[in-house]
Amino acid sequence: MEPLPRSGVGGLNGTDPGATGAVGLEFDAVVLAGGRATRLGGYPKPQLDYAGLSLLERALGAVRAARMAVVVGPGPGELGGPPRTAAMPAGRPSPRRVVYALEEPRFGGPLAALGTGLAALSSAGAGPDGGPWTALLAADLPRVGEAVALLLGAAAADPAVDGIVGQDESGRNQPLLALYRRGPLERAVAEIEREKGLADRPLRELVARLDLLPLPLPPGLSDDVDTWEAAERWGIGRPESPGAAARREDPR
Repeated sequence: MEPLPRSGVGGLNGTDPGATGAVGLEFDAVVLAGGRATRLGGYPKPQLDYAGLSLLERALGAVRAARMAVVVGPGPGELGGPPRTAAMPAGRPSPRRVVYALEEPRFGGPLAALGTGLAALSSAGAGPDGGPWTALLAADLPRVGEAVALLLGAAAADPAVDGIVGQDESGRNQPLLALYRRGPLERAVAEIEREKGLADRPLRELVARLDLLPLPLPPGLSDDVDTWEAAERWGIGRPESPGAAARREDPR
């Protein structure tokens, strides 16, 4: 994930033991689960298994209190089609309503995927402009549940900002591990779409239009899995799949 171009308007303490979640905070979620996964030889990252759950299941479990979630990526057993609702396996924590959609154009990048996710939320009636918060998550974060709990705890304080973004131990802000206010987020995405289109645009063009508050996270909470070496550090084995036969990369 790329860094933000500026640090926002302040800071929060992500190690506060009281910031463990927010009861009653209304929010929806967009989970980005597409992409080519070229560094994994094409194996889909959301399907990687970490401690008995896929990374996508972990992302949906992290936002289980959401009113609804849109997964932008192939749905269970399908590679295309319009947005549709799908149930998670029994016993897996997730929002009551989960919708799958594919970004347009396909593999158009995170901004195109976010635009698709917001459109799916609107078409499903998930609140008016300016309504609740929207969680935006990448589906390749093993410890996403702990990070989202801290983000929700920070949002419960109702800071006067457009969003709260997770910040790793090196000071890099992670726009795909964040909570955004729905209204400012939709307006910023619409502006970029009118001016340049969303396909293949960097996330920094979005966050540069928003007032974001960094939330420093404990080490490891924002670490993602984008290579087999990173997967192995988490104890994630290479599945028996044609896409798993990716070449080993220099861990440096």
